[in-house]
Amino acid sequence: QNVYYFYSFFHDFPFPIAAKGGLLNFIFRGKKDQKRVSNGRGFRSPGPPSIVQLPQVPDTMRQTDLPTDRERIETEIIKSLIESYFCIVRKNFIDMVPKTIMYFLVNHSRDSMQNELVSELYREANIADLMREAEDIAQRRKTCHEMRELLRKALDIVNEVRDFNTFK
Repeated sequence: QNVYYFYSFFHDFPFPIAAKGGLLNFIFRGKKDQKRVSNGRGFRSPGPPSIVQLPQVPDTMRQTDLPTDRERIETEIIKSLIESYFCIVRKNFIDMVPKTIMYFLVNHSRDSMQNELVSELYREANIADLMREAEDIAQRRKTCHEMRELLRKALDIVNEVRDFNTFK
């Protein structure tokens, strides 16, 4: 009975759908009397978009005639498209749930770790230890200072020799 649902619903419709190209053409085409205008990207109807007004669905529906082969095929196509759509949506949800959980877990862990690390870092007992210069850096600074003094003395000697040679 579900197979004929679309047929029995549209069978009592005020105008014949089969004469206009079938159910899919009716749903996706819109009104026949509107002129199509090109907008450069495709076709659109002039003015506001048309809204298809369907009558209210009756509480009970009876099948009057057997559906044609075309209507059966269209119904099967619609069922197949709906099943495919729901499979895609279900797959997307299945993929998104672990990603969302990991996103919130990672963000919460990151925020908690940052708060804990900052509070540990800025304790007053650690400030003096953190501000103390490392021994290897102090040694490198001392070596660089001595090298600078030696280079300054060498420059003075070179300048002295140059000045001595220019007066001869």
